[in-house]
Amino acid sequence: MKLVLSTMTAKFSHSSLALKYLEKSCRREGLQPVVKEYTINTGVMSILADLFGAQPDILGLACHIWNMKATLALVGLIKKVLPNTIVVLGGPEVTYDAGRIMDEYEEVDFIILGEGEEAFPSLIKALQSGLPVDTLPGIAWRCGNEIYVGTAAVVNRLDTLPFPYEDSDMLEVKDKIIYYESSRGCPFSCQYCLSSATRGVRFLSLERVFSDMDFFLKHGVRQVKFVDRTFNAKREHYVPILQYLAAASGNTNFHFEISAELLDDQVLEFLQTVPKGRFQFEIGVQSTNLQTLDAIQRKCDWTRLAYSVKKLRTANNIHLHLDLIAGLPFESYQQFGKSFNDVYALRPHMLQLGFLKLLKGSGIRQSAVGSAGKQLYELCRTQATQSY
Repeated sequence: MKLVLSTMTAKFSHSSLALKYLEKSCRREGLQPVVKEYTINTGVMSILADLFGAQPDILGLACHIWNMKATLALVGLIKKVLPNTIVVLGGPEVTYDAGRIMDEYEEVDFIILGEGEEAFPSLIKALQSGLPVDTLPGIAWRCGNEIYVGTAAVVNRLDTLPFPYEDSDMLEVKDKIIYYESSRGCPFSCQYCLSSATRGVRFLSLERVFSDMDFFLKHGVRQVKFVDRTFNAKREHYVPILQYLAAASGNTNFHFEISAELLDDQVLEFLQTVPKGRFQFEIGVQSTNLQTLDAIQRKCDWTRLAYSVKKLRTANNIHLHLDLIAGLPFESYQQFGKSFNDVYALRPHMLQLGFLKLLKGSGIRQSAVGSAGKQLYELCRTQATQSY
């Protein structure tokens, strides 16, 4: 059975870490997937034509907020031209909404729930062998007119995951941002984020991270963007990584999402000594309004955060991005202006403004639907969709 893995990224400069993980996980199990990566600007009909040419028996599609509408349109068309192709969806946009999606879109045969590196190859091998799927973890499936939704899969030991990149991948991604993760999960429970849907943090071993970083440094990649939700959640994990990369040769830039108030004075002193351009920090402030922060369950020591940012700014060797979210609860136009001014006064190299998105699985979406009512939900959903 021919297996094709595909997704639509938001931009040409982006690459899909999810597909890389799935491809390598499948190959480790003796499967030979074909990977086809597009962007949301490619056009659904062009993608359909290319996938039709591939003639997949099984088509796996990674779903995200930026490509969900286009992916569902594609799924309906796929079944018209390839009616016997088994369609498997996965990703955050379907994990927390699997039952509804399968009920509304009969073209979807299976949905992978949660982390797919183990669940997806198990499903494919079962389909190839004609074995029942009802005992497999991490899937939603159909049986006649019934839809069954299992529990989300979790990879407990991250070191068992294959490294998602090979030498041959480097030519493909040489002009793109390379994504990497050294942990999964987050110690915080911010209600606008998917961290509110999970608990705990799992880490790759330092030995594994060092080995992976050596690969990127050897290939001289332009930028490695860590997608850890809070890279500096655990001092014993993140400090050795920063020290290792600061001492390495090469011109690779490493981007981290951090919580600035967790940086102690010893770490701040060390960071002032690292080579200019080696690190880039994205610091999520989101709001400086205490009522807003309390409502979204975001812990933030503004005084310490501001102190850390000012300390980092004096050395001018680390590019600093500070983030705000417009549309959070209890933040009026005037109050948002105060948050903006507070952050702007810290003189970051970039102030990034995002708009609230009701991510599936997030606490704020559940609250909007469950207590604030469907009108608020529909309004926010429309605004989130238009922002993309």
